Amino acid sequence: MQRQVAAIVLALCSTLSFAEELPANTVNFDTVLSREVANDTAQATLFVELSDADPARLSERVNLAVAAGVKLARQSGSAQSINTGYSTYPLYNKSNKQEGWRARGELRLTSRDFAALARLIGELQKMQGGLPLQLAEVRYSVSDEARKKAEDELIEEGLRGFRSRAALMQKGLGSKGWKLLNLTVNTQSMRPPVMYRAAPAAEMSLAASPAPVEGGESRLSVSIQGRIQLE
Repeated sequence: MQRQVAAIVLALCSTLSFAEELPANTVNFDTVLSREVANDTAQATLFVELSDADPARLSERVNLAVAAGVKLARQSGSAQSINTGYSTYPLYNKSNKQEGWRARGELRLTSRDFAALARLIGELQKMQGGLPLQLAEVRYSVSDEARKKAEDELIEEGLRGFRSRAALMQKGLGSKGWKLLNLTVNTQSMRPPVMYRAAPAAEMSLAASPAPVEGGESRLSVSIQGRIQLE
């Protein structure tokens, strides 16, 4: 039994020693590149909030307002995606007795046509024949397609830079050549999306609050980390 334990311990020690042993003449380094990419997608959130003592009647009023907004958004054809949300909570008076309900319905629009989206937001805020919606916020971001295209270009440029740096180290250290041992590529968005948030309802004028149409830019970054062995 003791011989078996000793053999197992010896095998484990040999394995750990082998795992920690690195090839000779190895060099670790990284290449980092970044680029400003124009935000090409806008996500707008509009809402309606109402109160009522009857939760069923309240739900119907809110849903009708949101449904009218959905209909108008579909007719405009300027939104690539249309989503809705609904939430409700009880209202209490000073005696902590429930006296009614308050509900919030949301309309979330995604579009790549900023000008058309701004016009649609204006129409939703002054809807005729229904409750107007209020603008909560507009967020701007880079679409998946644009992000992938920019990241692919950065990765291609980064790999050229990595090879150039490896060749520079090989020449500077007087080696005949080099070979790649491992490589890691990481991508990151280094700047949060630009956001426009509307003023509170109490601070807004009677006119509809216009939404900005300038999406700004986001910074994308690619980091290439690797290890080479000089020959």
